[in-house]
Amino acid sequence: MSLRASCIVMLLVMAAPASAVLNMREGLWETTLVADGRIQSRSVKCYTRDDIAEMERVLHGRSWRGDGACRYSGFTQSGDDVSYTMTCRLGDEEQISAVSASYHGDSATGTVRAGGAAVTATSRRIGACSQSSFVR
Repeated sequence: MSLRASCIVMLLVMAAPASAVLNMREGLWETTLVADGRIQSRSVKCYTRDDIAEMERVLHGRSWRGDGACRYSGFTQSGDDVSYTMTCRLGDEEQISAVSASYHGDSATGTVRAGGAAVTATSRRIGACSQSSFVR
């Protein structure tokens, strides 16, 4: 999966303002990315409570994760729905995307829109796990 797709998966499944409680259970999650009506990728990842807390810190600029290719701003939340702007450096280019996502405990959906294109992620919790899929 490309860096861009990996960022999208991670952000859609785990993004939420730190001041609010994300309606997402920790565990093993399966995520499917769809663009132009076609499945682009599927992945299964273990999200621990620490992963979720770290992502919230990253999105609010209180921590740094990965290669720092993306910045996040303009967070809003209404109930289980969040939205924000994601600005990513992809090589020599910068891409600004509008992100929206909804969380429902054991499922989540989200969309990243940029340059007239949209990628939709559909995620569902498929079980328990204890070993994070992410390197810190």
